[in-house]
Amino acid sequence: MPRTPRRALAFALVVALAVSTFAGVAAADDRAGGTIVVEEGQTVTDGLQATGGTVVVRGTVQGDLEAFAGSVDVTETGTVTGDLGGAAGSIRVAGTVEGGVDAAAGSIHVTETGVVGGNVTAGAGSFTHAGTVNGSVRVGAGTVTLASTASVGGDFVYDGEFTRADGATVGGEVRHDPDLGSMQVSVLPDVAGWLVTLYFLAVTLFVGALLLVALPGVSATVADATATAPLRTLGAGFLTLVGAPLAFVLLLFTIVGIPVAVVGMLLYALVLVLSYVWGAYAVGSRLLGLADRESRWLALVAGVLAVHVVSYAPFLGALIEFVVLLFGLGGLTVAGYRHVRRRRRDDDSAA
Repeated sequence: MPRTPRRALAFALVVALAVSTFAGVAAADDRAGGTIVVEEGQTVTDGLQATGGTVVVRGTVQGDLEAFAGSVDVTETGTVTGDLGGAAGSIRVAGTVEGGVDAAAGSIHVTETGVVGGNVTAGAGSFTHAGTVNGSVRVGAGTVTLASTASVGGDFVYDGEFTRADGATVGGEVRHDPDLGSMQVSVLPDVAGWLVTLYFLAVTLFVGALLLVALPGVSATVADATATAPLRTLGAGFLTLVGAPLAFVLLLFTIVGIPVAVVGMLLYALVLVLSYVWGAYAVGSRLLGLADRESRWLALVAGVLAVHVVSYAPFLGALIEFVVLLFGLGGLTVAGYRHVRRRRRDDDSAA
């Protein structure tokens, strides 16, 4: 296949795949990735459907939280106003779930500060309750533990190796139900979490490969800008990240600018998806440069894997992913600026 048609086909695949990814994000409640964080002070409206390696809620989710992940953590400052459901390798509730919990996990832990307003229905490898459940609990697990600080407003029905510490209070009856044994979960959620992680790594690598084929010059410029002027690239990325939405908002105040703003916001969201992939590629290219190696394909793999691994770092993971996004967006801005400047120079020469 000739080079130009091959690049055009690759570019079309990039757009189609990224738009399909954005279609879920555009629902505003659908998020996917290695690490998904609702920061403290942040509010997600209309619920949240999260698929990723790690899901952390430090802020507020208004509505239901449905998570399919390696781990789910509703921290002490986190609040879910609806129900918490899904499957994960581990689920920790240290904050407040105003609705109920219906989940399967390798381990489920309601800590001393955890509060569940409704019922808890769970299948797990291990289940530990040390907080407050205002409703009833039905759980099938390998080990079931009621800590001394545990409080259950309704019944506590279980199957598994049961331990109840002195001080644990149950408003209803405590009863063993062998039929709940089918709810026990051991290794399956962990495997599912890994499959989800591998899927998104594969998608990221695939999009990156298409970008390298369809837009090799832009990809090279992003990597070069990140390596030679990282602070300037970060600055350009931050200005674009903040300035573009502001420009779209201003356009909404004009009748002619409304359709332009709507299309621009859709394209902007698409650019953000691609910028993250370009940022990971730039990081990988820089790492290979430090090792005196040069291979854009190896750089893509190294960058995506490196960013994914460090994204699990507590507190710093989300910040690192944000910096990677800024690298990609800033490099893309630099590439656009160079292109415009080159076109103007060519026009002046022609004139």
